[in-house]
Amino acid sequence: MFLKKWNGEETTMTTYLNIESIPFWAPEQVRLRRLITSAVADAVIPALSEINKAWTFHEIDGPILTPQICMNKEYTGDDVFFTQVFKSENQLALRPETTPSSYQYARERFRNKKSFPACVWQAGKSFRVEASDGARAATLRFNEFYQLEFQCIYAKGTMADYRTPVTTAMRTALDAVMLGTSRLVESDRLPSYSTQTMDIEMPWKGEWKEIASISTRTDFGDEYEVLELALGLDRAVLIAEQNYASRKESM
Repeated sequence: MFLKKWNGEETTMTTYLNIESIPFWAPEQVRLRRLITSAVADAVIPALSEINKAWTFHEIDGPILTPQICMNKEYTGDDVFFTQVFKSENQLALRPETTPSSYQYARERFRNKKSFPACVWQAGKSFRVEASDGARAATLRFNEFYQLEFQCIYAKGTMADYRTPVTTAMRTALDAVMLGTSRLVESDRLPSYSTQTMDIEMPWKGEWKEIASISTRTDFGDEYEVLELALGLDRAVLIAEQNYASRKESM
């Protein structure tokens, strides 16, 4: 059990059998998660619309159970929690990211190039096996965690620069709602589907920690590019709590 203070009140974050990788979130933390989600959405959507009025926005809630065939091939049994229902390429797994259902929605909803640019986004749980150094709240690693992801799909070859203003808008919103100062750095990993990935980091207990990534994805189709904004909401909540407590102590 963790004792925390948020907005001057004692709260608790409990875990099953004190296993930190399976947390409960207190009411204040749930409200803070919603606040961060709203702040980022309210920044990203206008930033895209200001560049191009043709953008449409679609908040969805995709399924957590995902067929293996729909997941990126980089995810293996070392990363993903598979079910025992099927023993084939249609085997179901707890999704490691929300991207597959966002892509599927876009493919089903939009049938031609004129439907784009379109942004499909959702906030929900994802699951990954943290086997290398374990899942612990102290290191901001969880087997079960909340993500906020935007898949901003547009025609390849567009002359508009979506990446720069949207990244700036996202950082400004995060700095404001989390009472912190972020930095933008080149990611130390480049997925096979990305031509460029940058990370947004914030200080956590004296160390810089990634809270979000911005990638240009090429795996939606040959005619399209995808600007992906991915935010780890659990990390954002815990770092925001740290910053709120620090601000209160300094007053």
